[in-house]
Parts: sequence; C-alpha cells; structure tokens
Amino acid sequence: MRRVAVTGVGVLTGAVAGGADAVRGLLAEGAARAGARAPGEIPASTLTALFDDDDARRLSRACQLAVGAARLAVGDAGLVPGADLGVVVGTEFGDLRSTIEFVDGYLGRGPGGLSALLFPNTVMNTMAATTAIAVRARGLSLTLNAPTVAGELAVARAASAVRAGRVEAVLAGGVDQLDPVLLEALAELGDGGDARSEGAGFVVLEPLEIARARGARILGEIVGSAWRALAARPHGVGRRAARASAIDAALGQARVAPAAVGSVQVSGAGDVARDRWERTLVERALGTHRPRVGMLAPLLGRHSGVAAVAVAAAAMDATASGAPALVNAVARGGTHVCLVVAGP
Repeated sequence: MRRVAVTGVGVLTGAVAGGADAVRGLLAEGAARAGARAPGEIPASTLTALFDDDDARRLSRACQLAVGAARLAVGDAGLVPGADLGVVVGTEFGDLRSTIEFVDGYLGRGPGGLSALLFPNTVMNTMAATTAIAVRARGLSLTLNAPTVAGELAVARAASAVRAGRVEAVLAGGVDQLDPVLLEALAELGDGGDARSEGAGFVVLEPLEIARARGARILGEIVGSAWRALAARPHGVGRRAARASAIDAALGQARVAPAAVGSVQVSGAGDVARDRWERTLVERALGTHRPRVGMLAPLLGRHSGVAAVAVAAAAMDATASGAPALVNAVARGGTHVCLVVAGP
C-alpha cells in the first residue's frame, strides 16, 4: 500500500481564494476574520480575475468555481497537468442553477425555450468533466453526490485510490453554489439551520514516494480514511448510542491511538441537532481525551469545498504540534467520514 501525501490545495470562496499560503493566512487571522464577512456568494470580481472572456462565457458558475479551485490546487502543488491526474468531486446539489434555468426555459416558452448550451450542465458530473478538461486530467473521474459530507467523502475516496495504486495523482474536494430557490426550498423542508455558503476547494493527493522524487512541497500525509453509515432516519440524526465506526476505522488504519490525536476539524455549521450528534460521536471515539476542536463554518459557511480547507488546516495543525489531526464529518441520514492527517 502506498502512503498518501497532500502536496497542494486550491480554494475559491468568498473569504479566501488561493493556495496553501492563502489558507494559512485565513487560519492565522481566524477569530478576527470570523463574522467579518458573512458567508455568501463569491464576488464577481474574484471570478473575473481568474477567467478570460471565453471561459466565462462557456462555463456555468458552478463549473467556474470548480475549475478555478482546481487550477489553484494544481499550481500550488507544482504539478504538471497530464494523463496520470484524476479528479474526484463531491457536491451536495450540483449545478442546480443551470438546471433551474433550463427548466424555466421550457416552462416559459415550451420546446423552443430549451437551451442546448444549458443542457450539459444539468448533469451531476458536469463540474468534474469541465475540471478534467481544464487541467488535462485523463485519469479516473468520479462525482459523489451526498448531503453535508460530499467534499470529505471525495477526499477519502481519492486517498483510498492513491493508497491502492489506482491513480498516480488526484484532485479531490468539492463544489457548491448558492441559489435563492434552493435556499427557500431547504428552509421549507426544515434544513436544520446550516450557515450555507458557496465555493470550491481541492487538495492534490499523490503517492509520497513520487512526491518526494519530484521535489514537491509536502503539506501533510493522509494516514487513515474511512466512511461508514450510521443508524438514522432519512434526513434525521442518530437516536441510540453507537460507536463512531468511521473514526475507529480511520484511526485503526493509521495505527494512531485515540489519545494521540492532537486536534479535530468538525463539520458543524449551525444545525444544532446534527452538530450535537457529531460532538457525541467524536467524544465517544476519543474517550476521555479532549483534543482541540476546530470549526471552519464561522469563516467559510458550509459547502462541499470546505473539506479541502479542513484537510489543509489539519495538516498544518499536525505539522505544528507533531500530533495527527482528524477531519470529521457527519450528515443527517447517517453518512459519516473521517480522515487522519499527519504532518510531513
């Protein structure tokens, strides 16, 4: 089994846009920046600076977010785009804005209102496809659609692919965009109160020996990853005591004792019931040990791209402290993901 190095990160959000240095600056300012800018849409000026007129006209907003973050990650890793690069994208809602526009065209004008340009964007994997084209990635391409944990799940699946030797390098992370129709619908369904935002984020994962051979800067190493299903009603939280099996499995794979964990990045974002459930799972897995807990929602809101920032933050924590860090995420319905990240 290969060891999995994190060699780059690219993030495109309303609070930060850039690579590892930009993420480091955001985390360093931390509490000072929390609440300074309410989570929301990315300013148009941020996207304008990243795309020429042809890209801006050809790519939907969701695809622009994904492509922009992917290019930042590839550049941050010093990776030459090419055949051995794969893409794993997690998303909760896909390019929903394009889908709504496509349907509205038909409802408003009938068959003549259908747009051939919008139609490809109604497919869930459109962000992965356009990203693969943009960075010339010819390896595996996978899109994962899941509530809350899509980005973390994408990183976990990508790490497993690298570990098993199925891919030489992979971009892994997520993307989501905001839309008023979506927010209204979620509110009517009793979404749970997450502080939703939009953005994209990717990490570059590659075998440690290959990263070292090419002289790459290594941000950290994913030494354990696991995903499990916990008992819960659809869109509900768990009611009975259960082992945090994803944390147990990830720590077991990493050969890390619970008491050795230095910090935990959690996925809490304002959904009181789910956030309480996540805290319970972490505490149950770590026993009496209480490491420092970090939460990125106050800085970034909640979207699938936050996973890349969480992995980068865990790597930086692990490097500074010398102790491995966890990235944990749990969704209503019971999908649970855990990553163990060590310093380089």
